Amino acid sequence: MKGNSSKAAKSEKKYIKATTATRDSFINAFFMLAHQENIYQISVHEITDIAGYNRATFYRYFADIYGLIEYAEDEFLRSIWKAIDEKCAENPIGERQFFETMIQCFRKNKYQVSVLLSEENRSHFLRRISENAKSNHCCLAINTPKKRTIQDIYFFGVLYAISINLQSQDALSDEDLLDVIQNMFDNWYRPEMESNENDSGFTG
Repeated sequence: MKGNSSKAAKSEKKYIKATTATRDSFINAFFMLAHQENIYQISVHEITDIAGYNRATFYRYFADIYGLIEYAEDEFLRSIWKAIDEKCAENPIGERQFFETMIQCFRKNKYQVSVLLSEENRSHFLRRISENAKSNHCCLAINTPKKRTIQDIYFFGVLYAISINLQSQDALSDEDLLDVIQNMFDNWYRPEMESNENDSGFTG
């Protein structure tokens, strides 16, 4: 019985490894093409041709091109939160360290990120990162529509600034960018989020 169990375990590991390799082939082919053309104009045929598999195999892994893009985004998001969790395991991290870790992940995955942050996909991808950041961030209490709006502006704005800075030839240093983010957190975001004022509207 033990022998059969061991064989089954080995067989399953081989299957998982083969499955991962096949999926990665499609993703790598997609990114190769995405560096040459609009990501939403890439066809399944182009991807399978480069990956060396047929269309039926592609559809076993992804419903369509959008499914592949979403999977690639999910993988990147997982890498961010894994890196942040590892930092938190050592010591609680502050605002600066939170976004510093994110910037490091962006740089580490620059080949893929440059595609996911392309003009055609930037808004969608940043919205996904922003929503994930809000749920993984040690957020201050969000209990009013006003505070939810402030949180949306803060996270999307910071992530947009990071994405533009990474792609700009005339960019701020990471340290200067983190100073700007910290300043915004200390002098605008935190005071607004800790405010107990009536939520009847914005002060002007």
